[in-house]
Amino acid sequence: MKHAILFFALAATGLSMPKMYAQTAQDTLKPAQSKTEKQQQENYKYNKEVKIGGLQQELEDIKEAEKYELKKRISEIDAQLEKGEVTTEKAQALKEEAAKRAAQNIDNKTAIIQNQIALVQRDVNYNYQPYSGAYLNIGLGQATDNKGSFLLGLEYNAENLKPRRDRRTDFGIVLASGFGNAIGSGHNIGSVHKFWSSGYFEVGISLKTRLLKERNTYRLSYGLSYQNTMLGLKDNHYVNNGGTTELQDFPYKLKNSQFRVSNFVVPVMLEFGPSVKKEYKDYYRYDTNTSFKVGIGGYAGINTSAVQRLKYKLDGEYVVNKNRADYNVNKFVYGVQAYVGYGAISLFAKYDLNPVFENAATKLNTISFGTRLDL
Repeated sequence: MKHAILFFALAATGLSMPKMYAQTAQDTLKPAQSKTEKQQQENYKYNKEVKIGGLQQELEDIKEAEKYELKKRISEIDAQLEKGEVTTEKAQALKEEAAKRAAQNIDNKTAIIQNQIALVQRDVNYNYQPYSGAYLNIGLGQATDNKGSFLLGLEYNAENLKPRRDRRTDFGIVLASGFGNAIGSGHNIGSVHKFWSSGYFEVGISLKTRLLKERNTYRLSYGLSYQNTMLGLKDNHYVNNGGTTELQDFPYKLKNSQFRVSNFVVPVMLEFGPSVKKEYKDYYRYDTNTSFKVGIGGYAGINTSAVQRLKYKLDGEYVVNKNRADYNVNKFVYGVQAYVGYGAISLFAKYDLNPVFENAATKLNTISFGTRLDL
């Protein structure tokens, strides 16, 4: 009986043991990781390593760029020393100052990158870029740095894009003003029109394209300009608006008699002169701000308006008549011009090959000269 009871007990124990083992194995095994989750983790790890690698490369680029700028600065100081512009002691002081500045730049810039690396390692996404957008700056004589540079007109700063290695065409603004007069048919400057009461003004946009591939000796300058010539008439004369344009005596004593013509023209000039090639880390530019230049060429366009302003006294009171009419002014204008200057400032002269009036008793051509600014 005891053997029977022992047999059934062992049998029951043996039957139950596999079941108990299966339950234990099921409780201790972890669920298998899906392929998608594993791939996401690998991608995240890879992207993190790439970002850190890029920042570490930026550290090296900072050092190389500062060393390059320091080398350029030392070369400039050596050139000043050779020309006698600075003494040996001054040159050494400038070199030490430049080296100190480069070391400070490296320390400050690398500290920023190292902090960014630390943020990436802690999985913090932070990318601060102040003033990264475009802006438009308008000013007159506004200081832009501590070297005496200033803003005269408009300044547009585009978004932070990588500059092109070479730029053969530059954009600028042209401003010109001076004296205007008219000559022809035996008349000289000042014989028909008052010298001090006559003037000229021009404003326009200018494009300059380098003609040679590796040198900036010759440039083609072209664009669009608005020209305004003011002629002050002498001897109590005014311009009549009849079939034949001529100067006539005004019936009253004139205090002021002025005739103004306005044109839109397309100037085309050949500019030549030396320039300085400035090389940077990723690009180079040709600078003409410290060089002499000469420009010669012509222009052609259309007349937009003709206005006469007369001021005289009638019954003890001054009367001002301002008339805008045809006056038989030539609708198509063309001429020649030239300038010579240094940097942005030039002296210019221009001459209209077309007479002012189509049908006139006296053939007169306008001539102007003065100062030109290329901004």
